[in-house]
Amino acid sequence: MTNLKPVRPQRERDRSRATRIFLWIFSIVMIVTAGSAFTMKLIDFYITATREGSAALGSFLVPVMNYLCIAAGFAALFVWAHSRGQFRNVEEPKYRMLEQNRLCDLDWERERER
Repeated sequence: MTNLKPVRPQRERDRSRATRIFLWIFSIVMIVTAGSAFTMKLIDFYITATREGSAALGSFLVPVMNYLCIAAGFAALFVWAHSRGQFRNVEEPKYRMLEQNRLCDLDWERERER
């Protein structure tokens, strides 16, 4: 007996490839946009702090540190999730959920028949 893998139709493969390309482009655009906005905000804080003097620096230190801490937290969560393999197979959890639901339904049917 040979181990044959099911072959997806060409149309489905093309759609899957198009979806992946769209997601990559969308992700890159969103990361560049968010990074640009974050950088512009940091530059704005720096310009205001240097023009207003040392008294203004203290009032801008807290928001900047908050931004940096939050960004570092998200980066740490992303690295942790990627290292644990959370992004390897994003389709599998829905199939696992459906399988568990089917097993629960079977158990419920067996209990009902008793």
